[in-house]
Amino acid sequence: MSHDNKTIVRGFYAEVIGAGDLSRAEAFIGPEYLDHNAEGPRRGPSIVRSHVQALRQTFPDFHLQIDDIVAEGDKVVTRVSGHGTHKGEWMGIRPTGAVVRVKGINIDRIADGRIVEHWGEADTVGMLLQMGVDPFAGRTNA
Repeated sequence: MSHDNKTIVRGFYAEVIGAGDLSRAEAFIGPEYLDHNAEGPRRGPSIVRSHVQALRQTFPDFHLQIDDIVAEGDKVVTRVSGHGTHKGEWMGIRPTGAVVRVKGINIDRIADGRIVEHWGEADTVGMLLQMGVDPFAGRTNA
């Protein structure tokens, strides 16, 4: 079972995230998909499509690789690294042309052969620094 779950997650990250093939999203993402992130939980495969579109508009040459993968029960944990050239606006930041490297950790829950729940963390502060942006400018401890 864990081997099959790893295969599903590997396929998703390679085909949908890595290659940007949105036509393959529903092959890997269940209709009840729930994404837990900083903006709060959001539902549905359209979340994945909009995330990948935004990623590809910002970093059109984005490449992702799985550095480690561990499965236990219905969950698969991946440690990933990626890189791409900042060629589109991101978080209000105009394209810098910087090659940005990012690391992240993801947890995906699998049910009926598809990803139905996702938790992920990425080093966005590191990405901002690589773009020459001070993420702490103008902030106080008050």
